[in-house]
Amino acid sequence: MRLKWPVFLSATSLGVAAVSSKFVRKREAKDLNSIYVGSWEFTHPKEHRHHTITIYPDLSIILDGSAIIYQLIELSEQKLAIQDQYGYHLLIKTKNGTPDTLYDELDDVSLPIIPVKK
Repeated sequence: MRLKWPVFLSATSLGVAAVSSKFVRKREAKDLNSIYVGSWEFTHPKEHRHHTITIYPDLSIILDGSAIIYQLIELSEQKLAIQDQYGYHLLIKTKNGTPDTLYDELDDVSLPIIPVKK
């Protein structure tokens, strides 16, 4: 009986540690989402058209009023990387914790983005 208690206690400790680390990772991901939430404007150099991209807390993305269907590639403090439904990558890079640049693989161009003022 004496041998079972240490095994039980160490297994319980490992279980608690695993669950708590899962919650910490979930909270960190939620905090990372908040970096990218908002509306941003940019002008495409080839088209000379003004565009607006809006990112919501659940990381859904609207570009000029149309939802972008995508797969999340990377979410970090430095960048949000997605692959759209056509296989092209979009990267939103940050500077000082704020989105600063949008890279569009389709046109191979990096564009400065600025927050939309309400």
